[in-house]
Amino acid sequence: MKTGEGSGLMSAINVNVKTRQATFDRVEIRSARFSHLVFLGALTAIGVILLGLILSILRLNNGTFLYTMDDPYIDLALSDQIRHGNYGMNPGEPAAPSSSILYPLLEVPASGTPLHPYLPLILNSLAMFATIAIMHRFFVYLRLAQDGFGVVVEGIALVLFAVCFNLIAVVFTGFEHSLHIAATAACIYGLAVFLDTENMPAWLPAVIIVAPLLRYEGLALSVGAILVLALRKRWWIASGTLVLIVLTVGGFSAFLVSLKLPPLPSSVLVKSQVVVTGMSGTKMGVIGSMLRNAHSMAKDPVGLLLLLIGIAAAIVCISEFPAKPWNWTPRGLMSLVLVAMVGGHAAAGSFGWFNRYEDYLIVGTALICIYLKQETIRSALLYRKRRFLWVSAGAVALLLITARYVTGYFSVPGNTHQLYEQNFQMHRFVNDFYRGPVAVYDIGLIAYHNPNYFLDLGGLSSEKARSILSDAVLSDVNSSDMDPYGPLVSSSGVKVVILTEGPADPDPTVPVSWKKVALLPISRQQMVLDPRVLFYTTDTPSAKELQPELQAFSKSLPPGMKLTIYDSLP
Repeated sequence: MKTGEGSGLMSAINVNVKTRQATFDRVEIRSARFSHLVFLGALTAIGVILLGLILSILRLNNGTFLYTMDDPYIDLALSDQIRHGNYGMNPGEPAAPSSSILYPLLEVPASGTPLHPYLPLILNSLAMFATIAIMHRFFVYLRLAQDGFGVVVEGIALVLFAVCFNLIAVVFTGFEHSLHIAATAACIYGLAVFLDTENMPAWLPAVIIVAPLLRYEGLALSVGAILVLALRKRWWIASGTLVLIVLTVGGFSAFLVSLKLPPLPSSVLVKSQVVVTGMSGTKMGVIGSMLRNAHSMAKDPVGLLLLLIGIAAAIVCISEFPAKPWNWTPRGLMSLVLVAMVGGHAAAGSFGWFNRYEDYLIVGTALICIYLKQETIRSALLYRKRRFLWVSAGAVALLLITARYVTGYFSVPGNTHQLYEQNFQMHRFVNDFYRGPVAVYDIGLIAYHNPNYFLDLGGLSSEKARSILSDAVLSDVNSSDMDPYGPLVSSSGVKVVILTEGPADPDPTVPVSWKKVALLPISRQQMVLDPRVLFYTTDTPSAKELQPELQAFSKSLPPGMKLTIYDSLP
């Protein structure tokens, strides 16, 4: 072969290689663009559902936006007080009614502005979209999709996860759960990158620290993540992260003690059966209470499934520990994180109440399972003969397992309408008509923008009321018995008491001096809230004095609502 011919051949080969590389690059660019378009399509579909729910709420409530629960307004009222230098609900009366350390602080900057009541909706919506974006990045990182079909499946999966895992509906609870879910997803994504590449994302330690500040349940995930860092011999980062968690969470408890409050928020002490029965030193103690909590979780179908997955992960951990005590595989370490999360929730977590408590665990478990089964998923998406069948079967199974979360979306507008007819009207009565101190069980909307004193019979902002409630729980006393609250109400100078009851419940057992003066039923009885409001005064003279305010309030009620005023004072 002549020199010229050899050079020509090499040039042709180089040109061919460059052409193939250019073609490959164009294919990659087109694939990336297609992936972005599918992702934007998924975000748009989720945004349409979110916007549709917002518009439905506004239509039902005559233009008033409300959350599906009364309790978010507790955080909003607390943030108002924090802005004025008081950590509590009533000025000069310390209280810790919020389950989150960080969330009320995030609401403080908007306090006193028209944006304030909508800030939870904004924060939660942004957090929900952030969770979807993290999931998308997680899928791309794992390279689950190898062709256009896989990319489309990823987009459909994002929409299904948002709907089936309750991510959109939980936005409307107005709580910190959406942020906690986003922190959980980010932590698992960061751990996956770290375990696979040994390169730790700079933001991972921050997410590990923030998780328990958003929700105490985040401690389980943070502990699991710290163990992973330690087992990979990142001693300084693991110990530093642990120290910062202890300082922040422990520092908040020390702050509460300095205010002469218990070391845990009142909401945790009131709502957690583990704390109420375990920490009291009665019955079966802490261990027994945790076992009861796990048993309660097992009675829930989704909870049982999560427990079974946690047990399977624990078996993986046990199989790896004796063989590789300091050289666990990524599979074993990620299983360890899953065991920590499921175990922590089984011991002290809750299920239900607008399906918000378990959402972070469902998302975290799903992402870890995808990580552990990534090869199987990748192969299934590449198997052209049956991949459509596998994807369809998986989607149907997901919808069946999470049916209660999917059907829950239809009740979101109705739940807010119940709040509009009940708690919002109570707020109007107290703020616009009575303008005096009251005693109530549901303090959220009544406390928000209320300059008058209120006594919280539910115990979230009153330690004395919390003690009465705790004694009733431990003694299995009927919760409708209001007799123990009589002296507390009298000593507080309160003359008006507002209670809620179900339609089949008898009137509460109240002190003999209390007089029932009015009854307000709600028009839609979907049984999420107690569908009737009872108005009491603590004596007969106060009942007579309240009549004009009740009459004026009755005339201002929305169409379809009627206040029954007892002139005879039964």
